[in-house]
Amino acid sequence: MENRSRLVTVVLEVADLERSVRLYRDGFGLALELSDHQGAEHGHDDRWISGAHGATTWTTGAFLHFALYKSKGQTTSGAQLSFEVEDITAAHGRAIGAGADVVHEPRREPWGTSARYLDPDGNTIELTERS
Repeated sequence: MENRSRLVTVVLEVADLERSVRLYRDGFGLALELSDHQGAEHGHDDRWISGAHGATTWTTGAFLHFALYKSKGQTTSGAQLSFEVEDITAAHGRAIGAGADVVHEPRREPWGTSARYLDPDGNTIELTERS
């Protein structure tokens, strides 16, 4: 039987939305923008499609939506996300400059050259330049 399900959305709940959006945008290179959709046309009674959040969507290739939402209790912690970058040396400099906590410096791995960081909520972010 063929599996027709696939990932289309990733949402992290964060303690400090503005700080996290800055880190993911400036440090990890995601095109995140803050928005605060309100009103019936945006499902004002559904917290996952309204209210303050930072989001980006990839539409080239397989569709994928990524969003950060201000936590209404517990934050997302312990997840690992990986992003491909064109230049790991430049990306590593941006991540450090934006305040990312380094787990390990860029190093050669079987899938490319990767570095890992912790975000403020305890999630691991991997940046990889494929070889």
